[in-house]
Amino acid sequence: VLRYVGVVDAINKEGRVELRRYKRDHPFAQLSGSDNIIAFTTKRYKEQPLIVRGPGAGAQVTAGGIFSDILRLASYLGAPS
Repeated sequence: VLRYVGVVDAINKEGRVELRRYKRDHPFAQLSGSDNIIAFTTKRYKEQPLIVRGPGAGAQVTAGGIFSDILRLASYLGAPS
């Protein structure tokens, strides 16, 4: 299964987005809809990363947030309120 994955390297202060391939039994491959998942690999969770999975905002909440950002930008650029 192919997934776009955001990778954050806190030690090197780097972030990137990559297209990665996962086996079907990997937690990242089992997402559906607007699900979100985060895997924490730390000193404590090195052998088995800590996985946090839950529902995403969904289409309506995401659209509302984008619309709010557009209104804020328009106001910043001088649009009448």
